[in-house]
Amino acid sequence: MEKLYLKQLSISDSEDCYNMLKHIGLNENDFTNPVHDMSFKEFKRWLKIQDDWSKGDNLPKGYVPQLCFWLISNELPVGFGKIRMGLTEKSRLEGGNLGYAIDTRKRGKGYGSKLLEMLIKKAKELKLETPLVTVKKWNYASKRVAEHNGGRLIKETNDWWYFEM
Repeated sequence: MEKLYLKQLSISDSEDCYNMLKHIGLNENDFTNPVHDMSFKEFKRWLKIQDDWSKGDNLPKGYVPQLCFWLISNELPVGFGKIRMGLTEKSRLEGGNLGYAIDTRKRGKGYGSKLLEMLIKKAKELKLETPLVTVKKWNYASKRVAEHNGGRLIKETNDWWYFEM
C-alpha cells in the first residue's frame, strides 16, 4: 500500500529531492522552479534560502514567509508544494497562497490532487482560513485539481482563474 505524506523542506534534504525537482520545468505551468537549472551544490544553498524564508528571515523586498513541502510516496519525493503565509499585490494576481508541481514522471496518477488536498489542510492548520489558488486559463489539469479539492471560483480574467480553497 502506498504511503503518502507531506515533509517540510529542510536544509538536510537529499539528492532524491534535487533529482525530482530536475524533472519539473523552470517555469512549468506557471510554477517557478529555479532548481531545474541548478547544480547540486547550488541546490544545497537554495535549501538554506528557502529555510530562512519559511522563518521570515532574509526575505527579499515584497516577499512574505513561504513554507515548502515535498509530497513523499513510499519514501521518495514525487511533488513539491509551497504555502505563502500572506498575499502581496502580485501574488494575489499571480500565484496565490498555494502552489504545487508534480514530477513529470509521476503525472496523471492523482498526486496533484492529493498534494493540493494536503497543502490545504496544512494551510488551515497554519490559520490560513481561505487560501487562494490561481490557475492559468490554459491549465485545465490544475483547474480540475482545484475543483476536485472544493475550490470555489471567485474571479476570472482573460488569463487566470481564482479559487478560494
